[in-house]
Amino acid sequence: MIISVYNAKGGVGKTPISANIAFDKEYLVATNEVFHIYDKIIEDGSLLVEEGSLLVVDPEEEFTSEIKNNGLNVVFDLAGSLSSSSLSISSALLMSDVVIVPINNEWKAINAGLNTIKQVLEYNSNIIVVATKLTKQSKDFFTKDWKESGDYINIKNQVCEHFGDKITVLPLKNSKVFDNIFEQRKSIKQFCTDSPLKAHSYKIVEEQFDDIYKKLGV
Repeated sequence: MIISVYNAKGGVGKTPISANIAFDKEYLVATNEVFHIYDKIIEDGSLLVEEGSLLVVDPEEEFTSEIKNNGLNVVFDLAGSLSSSSLSISSALLMSDVVIVPINNEWKAINAGLNTIKQVLEYNSNIIVVATKLTKQSKDFFTKDWKESGDYINIKNQVCEHFGDKITVLPLKNSKVFDNIFEQRKSIKQFCTDSPLKAHSYKIVEEQFDDIYKKLGV
């Protein structure tokens, strides 16, 4: 399975999603970010290494098709704008089985996310939107289902308005656990397995990732 996580805007949750997938599923992480956090938590690798390591290319360099030919399980954490010179992004999108577009409920993030979806569709039509950084607002009265949150509803409505209902939008609430992923080099599920207290605290986020995995088919 090859998964791309991409939004032209930074700060929307690409790296936490990518890292959690990598730790949970022991995927190779591939990124085009010059300054990234992975070198502190994952060993550098090459195309011939097994899953669970790191591959970095320059933004204008292609990800080689050997990734797909070798049958590696890979999650691409992609940064930057998609243009004719950003071969790293276009090559990753073309070989991916699915593209995750994280969008949080801020005007700039939604606008960038919608533009990203439009551009990605030129390379790959299998897109999942993850509504990230969801927080409970004073006007929200739901208990457990984050699809009832105002943040999620706004993102979902914007995606549907521009692209219809063909693109799945899944919720992912804001949580301290995303900082802990990098600090302790563990996935959310690993935290929940290790500690009953953390299992209680992170239960909703763990279940939301399970829903993402189910949609991805991994």
